[in-house]
Amino acid sequence: MTTIKDIAEQAKVSISTVSRILSFDETLSVTDETRQRVLQTAEDLQYKRRSRKAKRRITANIGIVQWHTMSQELNDLYYMQIQNGVENKANSLGIATESMTLDEILGQDSVALDGLIMIGKFDRIEIRDLKKLKLPMVFVGQNTLPEGFDSVQSDYETPIKTIIDHYLKHHIKDIGMLIGQEQTSKETDIIPDPRLVTFTAYLRQLNLFEPKFVFKGDYSPESGFEMMDQAIKQLGPDLPHGFILGSDAMAVGALRALSQADIAVPERVSIVSFNDVAIAKFTTPTLSTIHSQTELMGERAISLLKKRLENPKRIPQSNVYASEFIRRESSI
Repeated sequence: MTTIKDIAEQAKVSISTVSRILSFDETLSVTDETRQRVLQTAEDLQYKRRSRKAKRRITANIGIVQWHTMSQELNDLYYMQIQNGVENKANSLGIATESMTLDEILGQDSVALDGLIMIGKFDRIEIRDLKKLKLPMVFVGQNTLPEGFDSVQSDYETPIKTIIDHYLKHHIKDIGMLIGQEQTSKETDIIPDPRLVTFTAYLRQLNLFEPKFVFKGDYSPESGFEMMDQAIKQLGPDLPHGFILGSDAMAVGALRALSQADIAVPERVSIVSFNDVAIAKFTTPTLSTIHSQTELMGERAISLLKKRLENPKRIPQSNVYASEFIRRESSI
């Protein structure tokens, strides 16, 4: 198992710096580049990745467009994991990659690329403008079949029901949720989280849904802290015994709020989050989480793009990946 010392040695920083970065310590003053290097190293060691240096003849050049800024990405590593999968698969196929922003790609008169991998959420106007580039594209994170593009997504409905069923099996019927609210890259459209939709519908079906147990923010540790702190203060003794959280980063903040309130995890409150990024193994207690197949999603995106380059007229596909419940110390 990867240790903090392993990460520190590989990233060439101190053990204390690694520890504070993995716990999203707000008082730590380091550059985004250092933070990214540590988090990337943690992910690389977790998945035992091989060298990224290309060993094959370059067969294509593609752009990777992230909808998040670097600072947003460092607060929620879900999309970083997808990009890791894209880059590793591309490297194995001899495909060169270049990371860029949406503004950069749309601001060019001519694009010297063979195709694009679009990671995140993009609105109708952005997709309309992207179509004008007349490049093969694959979108990861949203369904773009209606627009005629291949897409890769994660199944969110099944894991929500799995967590709820797990709680019910252990006699927890008061279940809350801390969830983020996403917007498209230009912040023009608000995107409802499908996990909240499933959470609400399934608990209503079981006559267990309590609107007061749902708190909305974003997917950062700071927001996780604020939402859990609000829940503790608002609900008092009625604080749910089980929570579902939208991301591991959010759970880091929520654990901090529970610790400060002397609320035992999982004895009083159980927590299950999403993504299973490297930090999930370094929290106290370690996080029970849903392992999303982010690496495979990124790899699949490259495979779809390669097929599109080989046969531009092939019928678009939508690929949906299942997830896995990883039970650790934060839940019963």
